[in-house]
Amino acid sequence: MATHNNGMQRTALRAAADTRVLAEGPMKITAPKDATEYFRKTEHAVQHFYSGLDSCWSHYREAAQHWDISQLDQPMTPERRAGLDRYLQLAGKYFDLKFSEATFAGSILQVAYMAIRLYSRNDTIPPNCVTLVPSSSKPAIPFCIGPERHAVPVGLIIYAGRNQYSHWDDDSPHEVNRRVFAALSAAFRDNMFADLAFSLANPTNRCLCG
Repeated sequence: MATHNNGMQRTALRAAADTRVLAEGPMKITAPKDATEYFRKTEHAVQHFYSGLDSCWSHYREAAQHWDISQLDQPMTPERRAGLDRYLQLAGKYFDLKFSEATFAGSILQVAYMAIRLYSRNDTIPPNCVTLVPSSSKPAIPFCIGPERHAVPVGLIIYAGRNQYSHWDDDSPHEVNRRVFAALSAAFRDNMFADLAFSLANPTNRCLCG
């Protein structure tokens, strides 16, 4: 009975929509008029992207509760061995989801990229970007905006991250991508736990996860 009622409801909704189209003409999807409207219209999707990211990372978050990698020099007791086994099991689940994680992250970057591309009013290369953006890289100029993270404006991090995700199979990275990732990699050069994904010289980055 419930299935029958659901089918009747869908039929009624479809008929109502058809009636509206006949009366008012086809509904049109228009581009958001400003950044505020753009973020409102993309918020639903972005929330799901972040939920997806969190669902991937949750496996490693749980894994880290069972093993402290900074204590490798301590004796291996039965309790620590059990913790290591559990860590490896949960961490394995996380790494199995790396392509999914990259898809969620790339989708978030794409939304941010389009917002800047559509609504940024910046048309010059500011002093803090002259070493990152050649004058010939005009498409990158609108992205020379935002607070700095490790001496790189957030807009350029979005630009380079999105391009690395969308064009990971190019023969060589775009010049701006190369410079931005080099700056981010240099910021963590002395950190033994630094993520090698920031280094485009790392051969494992010739994949979707880069």
